[in-house]
Amino acid sequence: MLRIGVNALFLKKAETGIGRVTRNLLEELAKIDSRNEYILYTDSRLNNLKIPANFKTKLIPSNFYRREDLIKQTFWERVALPREAEKDNLNIFFSPYNSVSRFKSLPNLVLLHDVIWKVLAQIYLYNFRRKIYAGQTFEAVRAAKKVLTVSEFSRREIHKHLDIELERIKVIGAGISPEFKSLERNDSSVVRTLKRFEINNPYIFYIGGFETRKNVSTLINAFSKIVKHYKNNLKNRILVIGGATPEEKHPLLEDVVGLVKKLGIEDSVRFVGKLSDEELIHLYNGADFFVFPSIYEGFGLTVLEAMACGVPIIASQIGSVKEVALDTVHYFHPEREDELVQAINRFLTDQVLREELRVKAINRAREFNWEKPAKNLLAEIEMNAKR
Repeated sequence: MLRIGVNALFLKKAETGIGRVTRNLLEELAKIDSRNEYILYTDSRLNNLKIPANFKTKLIPSNFYRREDLIKQTFWERVALPREAEKDNLNIFFSPYNSVSRFKSLPNLVLLHDVIWKVLAQIYLYNFRRKIYAGQTFEAVRAAKKVLTVSEFSRREIHKHLDIELERIKVIGAGISPEFKSLERNDSSVVRTLKRFEINNPYIFYIGGFETRKNVSTLINAFSKIVKHYKNNLKNRILVIGGATPEEKHPLLEDVVGLVKKLGIEDSVRFVGKLSDEELIHLYNGADFFVFPSIYEGFGLTVLEAMACGVPIIASQIGSVKEVALDTVHYFHPEREDELVQAINRFLTDQVLREELRVKAINRAREFNWEKPAKNLLAEIEMNAKR
């Protein structure tokens, strides 16, 4: 039996991509591994987490610094967490994200989803705290016994930007929860959700965050041109945007609400705020099509969710999305607004294309689940643990 430590910090951020991956990996590990013991380390209580007897939680409060920022996170990851983990007679430690944790005697596996902070440093490292944290993160990743990642695209990017040997980087993949599935447009649950959000028009859908790299401004600008110049094709469709919009100016976030007002298209755009998984599934299924304009992703989990729900997709032609979606979506160059206008116009008028891509996407999404990544992770844990 192995004793396995896990950094469970992101379980409290279930709405984030890393939070989703962390929860799904741990839930799947709990199904396939009843022999080894897992200790989940966190700085606050984990709510609504159903874990078996061989999974335990250990609370390490951050008494040193109480503000929720990188100083607190750095102290917890760099000092408090390794100090406690080294006491617990572990065989190996697993961090499901790129933390700054380093261990004296424990082999450490790090799941590095992407190298966004390296590739887009000018955008992401906008103050000294983030620069220091990023530098410590890269040091910790290089010091890990093995680096795990979610896609072949990310594997190549890690090798290129962090100068880590390809042999030390293992793709374990990522999956999709079975709840994300295609439903009939007139399914009562879909109808109820649309009614609750007062969505009475056919609609185009976006969700995926509002960081600058998400490129939502390009989508809004393109949609504005459709509203003003191709209204006959639009046929009363609106743009529905999911996710909690920024409440104040932030260097990482686009002011999407302000842009909609500036363009004068408030009547054609609906912001629906933060969504539960159930609401998200219903909004995917109710949409005429989904647009994903991101400039950089490590995997493209949002696109995979949309594929599983059977909504036709327009997406930017970036490496990670193409690796996941293959030929099941219609691609455009993320920096070419005119290409996106053309793509939206085509989707508005070509129902045959939308149906063809919808069927392809559903079939492709069936190839992804969380069992395979969890088995890959368990194999790496058992292979790299100290005995």
